Amino acid sequence: MVGPVAAGKSTLSAAISAHTGLLRIDLDELFWGPNWTPLDTPVFHKAARDRLAAPAWIADGNYGGEIAEMLLDRAELVLWLDLPLHVCLPRLLSRSLRRASTGEELFAGNRETYRHLLAADSILRWGPMHHHRHQRRWSARLHPDHTPGIKVVRLDRPATITPQLRRLGLLPATGRGRP
Repeated sequence: MVGPVAAGKSTLSAAISAHTGLLRIDLDELFWGPNWTPLDTPVFHKAARDRLAAPAWIADGNYGGEIAEMLLDRAELVLWLDLPLHVCLPRLLSRSLRRASTGEELFAGNRETYRHLLAADSILRWGPMHHHRHQRRWSARLHPDHTPGIKVVRLDRPATITPQLRRLGLLPATGRGRP
């Protein structure tokens, strides 16, 4: 599952994993070490490769390069959350403020803090600045000429995501709203 910051990748992949029993691979969890320090590239790639060796999985993240190649080499289905910035930005702000106020631990002991949110490299700045670039990258990368044998499902409207995932059997047939 790919898409911009705050599109719902982690939430949806967790729900899909819970419903289907698929191993969930959170690429951010593999990438970030303590104190928001990125793992060395070879270490990150090995961790991803090891997890992707499982017979069945759902991975979520927004990584290009070799990680994207690893995913696409092993994927049968790509769920592309191609939501507009005006949808993702309020989600990002709400999520970040909630995490900062509750001290929610994310991975490797990392937490979003108000100080982090005001920093020059804040996710609140990074997400919107890279939104359109990521949309263009995934649009090109997921073109049928580049993904033979992979079913790509583009999810571009929040109201249609849950029904489409239910039709694919990835979420329970009943229930209310967004996971």
